[in-house]
Amino acid sequence: MASPLKQTRLQPKKILWGIPLHVNNMKIFAIGLCIIIVGFVMLSTGIYKDEATYLETWDNPMSTVVAPILLVIGYCVVIPYALMMKSKDTSSEQ
Repeated sequence: MASPLKQTRLQPKKILWGIPLHVNNMKIFAIGLCIIIVGFVMLSTGIYKDEATYLETWDNPMSTVVAPILLVIGYCVVIPYALMMKSKDTSSEQ
């Protein structure tokens, strides 16, 4: 009589979890954070106190024009690009 085939259990593949971001992603992310910090610093320099009227006014074009542009570039362009950029090295996927 033929013996039944021995059923072997397949071992599940061990999944190694890690951060899917590489060094280049982190560098671009750090550049984005620096752009955002510079934008907030420039935004805070625009308020000055007018001693004659005791009013706080915005009279610095760097804080009213350039700083919001830097913040939009940092938040909407550089940070998403750093998160979505794929690595060119495909040998680490296996």
